[in-house]
Amino acid sequence: MKPLHHVLLAVTLIAAAPSEAAVLDDMKDATPWQATASDQVKATVRRDARDNSLCLDYDFSGVSGYAVLRRELPLAWPADFALTTQIKGGSQTNDVQIKLVDASGDNVWWINRPAMPLPETLTEYSFKRRHIAFAWGPTTDRTLTRSQFIEFVVVAGQQGGGGAGALCVGALNLEPREPAPTTWPEPKRKLGGGELTLDFQRLREFNGLWFARGAATRVEVSDDNRRWKLLSSRPGRALFLGEQEWRWMRLRFDGRKPPDVELRDAAQWPDRNAAVAEVAKSLPRGELPRAFLGEQNYWTVVGVDGGAQRSGLVSEDGAIELTRGGPSVEPAIRLADGKLVTWAQVRTEHSLVEHALPVVQWRHADVELRIEAGADGPAQDPQLLARYTLRNPTSKPQRVSLLLALRPWQVNPPQQFLSTPGGISPLPTLAWADGQLTAAGLHIRPREAPAEVRAAAWRAGPGLVALSQAPPLAQLTDAEGLPSALMRFDVDLAPGQSRTLGWVSGRGAVEAGALDTRLAVAAAQWRDRLGVLELRLPPQAQPVVDTMRSALAQMLVSRDGAALRPGTRSYARSWIRDGAMMVAGLVRMGEARAAQEFVDWFGGYIFDSGKVPCCVDQRGADPVVENDSHGQYLFAVAELWRHTQDRALLARHWPKVQRVMAWMEALRQSERKPGADARFKGLMPPSISHEGYSDKPAYSYWDDFWALRGYKDAVQIAQALGHTADAVRWAVSRDEFEADLGASIAATASHFKLDHIAGAADRGDFDATSTTMALNPAQAEGRLPPELLRGTFDRYVKEADARISGAKAWKDYTPYELRNVSALVRLGRVDDAHRLLAWFFTHQRPAGWRQWAEVVLPDARKVQFLGDMPHAWISSDYLRAALDLLAYERESTGSVVLGAGLSPAWRAAGDIGVTGLSTAWGRLDYRLLRRADGGWTLHIDRAPERLPGGLRLAWPGEGKLPRANAETQGLAWQGRELPLPAGATTVQLEPTP
Repeated sequence: MKPLHHVLLAVTLIAAAPSEAAVLDDMKDATPWQATASDQVKATVRRDARDNSLCLDYDFSGVSGYAVLRRELPLAWPADFALTTQIKGGSQTNDVQIKLVDASGDNVWWINRPAMPLPETLTEYSFKRRHIAFAWGPTTDRTLTRSQFIEFVVVAGQQGGGGAGALCVGALNLEPREPAPTTWPEPKRKLGGGELTLDFQRLREFNGLWFARGAATRVEVSDDNRRWKLLSSRPGRALFLGEQEWRWMRLRFDGRKPPDVELRDAAQWPDRNAAVAEVAKSLPRGELPRAFLGEQNYWTVVGVDGGAQRSGLVSEDGAIELTRGGPSVEPAIRLADGKLVTWAQVRTEHSLVEHALPVVQWRHADVELRIEAGADGPAQDPQLLARYTLRNPTSKPQRVSLLLALRPWQVNPPQQFLSTPGGISPLPTLAWADGQLTAAGLHIRPREAPAEVRAAAWRAGPGLVALSQAPPLAQLTDAEGLPSALMRFDVDLAPGQSRTLGWVSGRGAVEAGALDTRLAVAAAQWRDRLGVLELRLPPQAQPVVDTMRSALAQMLVSRDGAALRPGTRSYARSWIRDGAMMVAGLVRMGEARAAQEFVDWFGGYIFDSGKVPCCVDQRGADPVVENDSHGQYLFAVAELWRHTQDRALLARHWPKVQRVMAWMEALRQSERKPGADARFKGLMPPSISHEGYSDKPAYSYWDDFWALRGYKDAVQIAQALGHTADAVRWAVSRDEFEADLGASIAATASHFKLDHIAGAADRGDFDATSTTMALNPAQAEGRLPPELLRGTFDRYVKEADARISGAKAWKDYTPYELRNVSALVRLGRVDDAHRLLAWFFTHQRPAGWRQWAEVVLPDARKVQFLGDMPHAWISSDYLRAALDLLAYERESTGSVVLGAGLSPAWRAAGDIGVTGLSTAWGRLDYRLLRRADGGWTLHIDRAPERLPGGLRLAWPGEGKLPRANAETQGLAWQGRELPLPAGATTVQLEPTP
């Protein structure tokens, strides 16, 4: 039974008048409150008698995570309200959250304040309905109407967070408010003496001011028409203020006519990006980035191996972001007649130098511009290199000006919100001295001296015309933090002539004189780094090869030191899930060093309990429960060992392997209780898994396929180190788990009447991209009901074909689906695999940069969060799938299958060669050469030295199998695979009439 005062409180709030506030908790009694915390974080509750606050004391103990102050407090929420409390802390800068949880515990609403500075003394904070967002949960009605629990949460902050401290909370009050009217009445106006006063007739909330016509010299506000507060002196056309609530506004102005001012509320201008967007739409197209014009822009990363934290970005239109979250440099060209050429007037092409360094090419009838970017230096402090080549394509001499504008925004667009929010990058101060431009701790040194350098504050306007007329720059401080600088370079070009200019940027001393040499060296280093695996494929397959090399570069540039990361902006964290799959791609490409650095680094963050964190960032290990993590760590260690045979690696990780196995085994046993539902018996417990179940933890088969892989790998590790007893014990667990998993899949299909393998045992959903894990890396196809496995990929292919043909409309998809190419190859469905791969290639944006974003939309210009570009986990998915076309390992027979993805068209088109491919059993080199007589010759130049079960040549397609012989020995096909004799180096394949 609920306490009576809870029931009364709920009823009172529903009926309360807007002016009446209810005290939810005066915080004088700590009894209803409990403190909890994540793994290895300490949390306790205490009262501070000095100010009657309740304090959550926490200590993050060197890990990431959270501390929670929670109580049950049933509430019925009014249509509009202000939730008010007092907060203090004065310690580390961490994220502070107020969470409201419904009675089921599944649905959560929150107020989330990242990196919130806490005052030393109790300070009042007021949160309105619009500040509370739906966080997660399975409900379809996301409007906050009732909640059962309230939590105050401290989360280790991403920038210098963690540590030990306290979050203290004073009295908690809820004031119902009158909802804002659908249409606000026109304000009362009073004009006289160069002053306009507006009376909104009641308190009016707004975030900024838009001056549709005219300008103000001073903006003041008041809530009583007597005491006035200055908001701005000489604002620009768009004045972003953040949250304001006033009744009166007073504008002073020069001239006879007052300015036309319009209020912008939180919905219209939720942030400064929205204000910039409104200015952008008032300027000629091309003077500001398309990201502020309601168009999706695309970008790629430029940096050095391991330098993700300070990498740059290059936009499809040629803007260059100087560092993560930093400002950008945008090009434009002024012709001799004064016309401006920007990204909006040109045809743009994209390419890569040595598969790694981005190039943007502008084509215009009067002028061409090639923009190249690179980076060099140490990963901790790299320097960005940029070169601009102007060309005169006309038959007349020309004098043109290259304009390079330093802008207070990122290439990373405004709709990007995770980890590194996109858009605005404030620049309080700009300076030009000693031949370099300084902003935000960065130095930009042009190789050639500009004809002039000018700068303007935001209020003067960010358009190129305004910048060209701005005063020369020595030093400029902008109160709004949005100044722009313009460097102008004048160039005389004869017909067909080209001229290069450039700059170097970095945090320390920068020198631009050797720019060309540095770019050439950077390109050569990438050529050597990406060329360990040599591939020769027919011309129509060259994009597959080129994208493989670019995918490898994308993984290396996206890593932060040893930490493999899926991205450099939105996903600037290191997941063991992503990392383990990147390790699998890296080692096959011969990149063992980066793989080993990651495995050793991540192993240091495993919790004392043996729980493997889902991810790690600068705050430490993340405690969120994702039960795929344990198997992924074990796989990463074992896969690296299989390719390197580094026994010392296993010895270093053995103590951790033992702890992880104990943790994983305890999880498994927790689901083997007597009478357990056959769907769930012996599985990993529910988790949010690969984030596909973030609404509510699920019995995800993704977790279980990874757990099975982990059990298999733990046995291999124990055997390799000679720990026989552990190997035998874990083998029993492995076999029992594999049997339970197979039984669960069948029981789930029966329960939900499915003809496919479910994504989760408790949901009966369809997720073929997750089911691919059963084939690789779990290699569990022998335990899966064949009809369900076939049904899974029949349905996936059917639905994919409907998207490809246009028969089925689609909203978006994630190129993680590239994993299905591998699955289809392993299932012998090469035509399906190639048809899908060709479609995925159409969504590389821009095509010349050979990359995928995490999210792909059919309308390339529709604005939406895209994740990172490139997305390095997707790069690894592609790489592993593309390598499977050439060769893959079959664990059940200890064999390597060659050519399972070589389509008949590829085989007919020319020679195929693979040199330096690493496998679990050693290096593989082979050639399949097309003979003039229509046959083929297979050369095994190097077979894996530890191969237990032999090589097998696959011959995908529907055509007749060729006759095969090795020397004088005829060879027999098994289905569409040809087992090769041990030691065979040459096999002749004769066409069958």
